[in-house]
Amino acid sequence: MSSTGPLLGTSLVRRAAYAVGLIALFGIAFGFTWSQTIIVAAIVLVGESAELASPLPGLDERHFRLALGLIIVAAGGVAYWAQGDTTVAAVGVGGGGWLMLDALYSLREGIRSGDDEMADADSSEVFLSMQVGHLVAEELKDGPKTVPELADACDMTESRVHEALNYHEQADTAYKDGGQWHLDESKIGTWAFIRDNTRRALARFFRPFGLFVPS
Repeated sequence: MSSTGPLLGTSLVRRAAYAVGLIALFGIAFGFTWSQTIIVAAIVLVGESAELASPLPGLDERHFRLALGLIIVAAGGVAYWAQGDTTVAAVGVGGGGWLMLDALYSLREGIRSGDDEMADADSSEVFLSMQVGHLVAEELKDGPKTVPELADACDMTESRVHEALNYHEQADTAYKDGGQWHLDESKIGTWAFIRDNTRRALARFFRPFGLFVPS
């Protein structure tokens, strides 16, 4: 008998108990309306269940996201029908509808969660990569340098420097000329960070609406 069954049973019981605890917390302790509590419970229950899809062969997490969106939309409808809570209903229908569109678009285009940049990266690895990228950028502010020069100045391996330079090249903040790397300072800093991340966030938000564009 596979060990997946008992493991799944334990996880489901734990997640169900967690959802019940949240319902009690928001519905009783914080005085949320039942319609608002329904939305919280739906998000937690299906969101936690979607996590179970990753270790199970043959299951697609995009189907879980589709189910999550459907349940959130339904919860929003129940909230409006039961208590006329238009705010919760709008959040449920809007958020759940977007999630459903995102899942359907990902299925149509063959996009999986692991295809998103740094989706599977460990948080400590992400933090280290950010530090390395910052150190490399600081060194390039003093003038163009080769990879060995950057590795020596930053006291790190050349492979780490290559990773940081690849990131800067993709972000269009650094470019290679001959054997040396140059920093484009006009594309770094607080404003550039806000601009680039806002652009990425908007692109990610509008991506599911590509479902209405013929492929």
